[in-house]
Amino acid sequence: MELEIRNAVIPSQIVEIWQRVVDSVAALLCVPSVMINRLEPPELEVFRTNISSNNPFSSGTRMQMAGLYCATAAEKRRRLQVNDARKDPVWANSPTAKAGIFAYLGFPVFWPDGAVFGTLCAVDTQENKWGERPENLLETFKDAIEAHLALVVAMEDLDKRNEELELALSEVRTLRGYLPICALCKKIRDDKGYWNQIESYVTDHTEVLFSHSLCPDCEKKLSAGKRA
Repeated sequence: MELEIRNAVIPSQIVEIWQRVVDSVAALLCVPSVMINRLEPPELEVFRTNISSNNPFSSGTRMQMAGLYCATAAEKRRRLQVNDARKDPVWANSPTAKAGIFAYLGFPVFWPDGAVFGTLCAVDTQENKWGERPENLLETFKDAIEAHLALVVAMEDLDKRNEELELALSEVRTLRGYLPICALCKKIRDDKGYWNQIESYVTDHTEVLFSHSLCPDCEKKLSAGKRA
């Protein structure tokens, strides 16, 4: 199954919260490693993991997705639980089992549009039957992480709209209110009391530039004057 991946920058404030999440969950579950992983096929990045001397992973580690528990959880888009890979024919010869990671409990994490961000998982170097408490804890924090991802998308959309608005405002400058204009020569009086040609005034106060030509009526008058 091909994964639809969305790339976006995660703000530092959210990254700091995620770090506290993995530190807290690892302590509560008494496991060596809890990770928030980001999938960037064909690689997986350990985006955040708990800081611990017995954690076999570190934040920023990248590895090939093939054969990883997390890749399966993401591709199948559902929770994956492995109690002891050594006793499971599906996982006994997997790269993670051979690396000494025998137990796994993980959930896929999604962007608001359903694209896969990655996974939230806990791993153990020994048999672990997990149970309801670890599952509820991970699922709760999965929901919190997805709420953060929704916020990231909303912030990106807002930034984009602001850029579009700023561009529009930079291209359009509007004259408002009443303009004192001479009824005879059509000059406009500015706020300092000076009278300006209408072209000069409009150009100074907007982005408009003038090009000059003659309308049909004026052309007729000019031609008549030349004949006279």
